Amino acid sequence: MHVFGAFELDIRPGTPDNPASVRIALLRYTRGEDGHLFITPECASLEELEGQINSLQDELDEIRERARRAFQVA
Repeated sequence: MHVFGAFELDIRPGTPDNPASVRIALLRYTRGEDGHLFITPECASLEELEGQINSLQDELDEIRERARRAFQVA
């Protein structure tokens, strides 16, 4: 497994009988009183929220690249 920040990429290499597979797990979250899962801290400004979104997007871009490589090897 490849651990990033909020996400984890689980890569299962392919075999002659089974194709490669990947899945993404959520690692960092807070559960609200209403049961919602929050993947960012509470943001008090648009600038803070944009920073959180950019960080999550960077992680997802890296996960995409690692998954691409995993499927190319298969």
